[in-house]
Amino acid sequence: MQSVAKTVIGALQYGRALASLPKIKQWYAQFPEKRVAEDHVEVILAHQTYGHVEGSEKNDEAVQLLLEKYADDAVYLVFDLKKGSSQELWRMVEDFLTEKGGFSSGVMEQASVKCKWDKAIRGLRV
Repeated sequence: MQSVAKTVIGALQYGRALASLPKIKQWYAQFPEKRVAEDHVEVILAHQTYGHVEGSEKNDEAVQLLLEKYADDAVYLVFDLKKGSSQELWRMVEDFLTEKGGFSSGVMEQASVKCKWDKAIRGLRV
């Protein structure tokens, strides 16, 4: 997991470098609610076994720690939601889809999920 963390931290430097450019600063001055460079760069950490019984709880915790530490950056987690994924993850995704409308609970069999660390709830949010 250490090499993954180093890779993510290194990739985040690109967004920080963009954020130092005058044109980028000018663009984001119009949108104070956005993280600088989020419209121009995203770091996506793909973790196929996140929250799954075949995965490692230790790795999941390390991913959460990484996402929490860099919550102010445009870093996202993408994982596969499927049979064997934790009930907490199923609930998070189903709640999101229900909130957006047009979803009936229990009909989805699998999904690819993109989420971000939410400081307010101290957890992941779709």
